[in-house]
Amino acid sequence: MITEIRHIIFSNDELKLVFQTVPLDGFDPARRITRIEVMEGPPPSVRIRSEAPGSPPSELDVEAYQLARLIVSYCRDKRIPLPRDALKTLHAQGEQLCFSIMSTLG
Repeated sequence: MITEIRHIIFSNDELKLVFQTVPLDGFDPARRITRIEVMEGPPPSVRIRSEAPGSPPSELDVEAYQLARLIVSYCRDKRIPLPRDALKTLHAQGEQLCFSIMSTLG
């Protein structure tokens, strides 16, 4: 049996693109993201700091289950292949988020 493991690393800039591309429940897309902070887990989470004209800055914590859904949707949108039956996990890697995909071949 052959096992394939891939890691897709999301920098903070790429995470901003994820949140701008895929709608997130509870986040107003009109707000400008000023900072993204990857919080180590387990499970990992992401804190988004944002601001909008005429309103105070705010923070939103995005849990691992939400991140996984958003990342899968983002990869689909960007045509990054993800095997359906693969094991998918998230973990913090410094200030970046790592999306790991493990599948059995053959």
